[in-house]
Amino acid sequence: MSRSFVLRIVLVTAGLLACNKSAAPAISTPDSTLAQVNAATITVDQFNQKWSQLPEAVRTAYAGPNGKKDFLGELITRELLLQKAHQLKLDQDKTFGEQVESYKERLLLDATLHELIEKKIQVSDTDLEAYFNTHRESLPLIEEARASHILVKTQAEARALLGRLRRGADFAALAKSRSIDPATKDKGGDLGVLRKGRVLPEFEKAVFELKPGQISDVVRTSYGYHIIRVQSRRSQKPLSVDDVRDEVREQIVKEKESALFDELVKTLRAESNIVISESRLASIGEDALRNHDPAPAAPH
Repeated sequence: MSRSFVLRIVLVTAGLLACNKSAAPAISTPDSTLAQVNAATITVDQFNQKWSQLPEAVRTAYAGPNGKKDFLGELITRELLLQKAHQLKLDQDKTFGEQVESYKERLLLDATLHELIEKKIQVSDTDLEAYFNTHRESLPLIEEARASHILVKTQAEARALLGRLRRGADFAALAKSRSIDPATKDKGGDLGVLRKGRVLPEFEKAVFELKPGQISDVVRTSYGYHIIRVQSRRSQKPLSVDDVRDEVREQIVKEKESALFDELVKTLRAESNIVISESRLASIGEDALRNHDPAPAAPH
């Protein structure tokens, strides 16, 4: 994973919205300041909080002695960009304000549905067994593959190893000598049996496009660069609920969420006074709807 891509993850998806605002200095004690960025500070507590919020897959990009220094550097970059945004008064832009309000509404709706629906859902072993027995024939096939991989840090190294494999080098021997995956290298890169739907998407795509005996092109994930070999593949109907426990649980949760949502909306409507102007609704023409500029999409 490139550093620029890691930065985008940090800025957008890693939960770093709690950083101190650029407009005012953070409250800190002399021994807690980790970095001073113009008028703002990044404290040790803030660093630890943001570090703990990183997904494990992202955190691996900071492995090594300079990892935390690199992460601090990206927090500093983030703070500098925020300060520049305030200087340009981008936070006062009308469109930006509308997007912020839309995002706040989305978060509030998510919190409401979590409180009134998701927290109420429980799935017991009895539920799992009953659903499996009722839907056994309609459940999808289990697709599995036994695969091995060689994991390296750079694309150049992966390309070089792939060339050697295509010229007849032994896959297991290269995995033992060159792979940086400590869990599999001593086993010749053997990952065991992988199930479709339970593997990193980019890795899964490569695995389940290969036939037994084939070797993939170089595949990049957040862990590095992989070369994958598939030994065998199989598809079979689930024999028991234990074969598809996670999938069945997910389906039961979806169905319960849908039922509870419908019930909640029905209750809210029954408890509320809702008046609709049918004449004004009818006056909204198709052309007006077609030509109206859509509102900015809420961030996901």
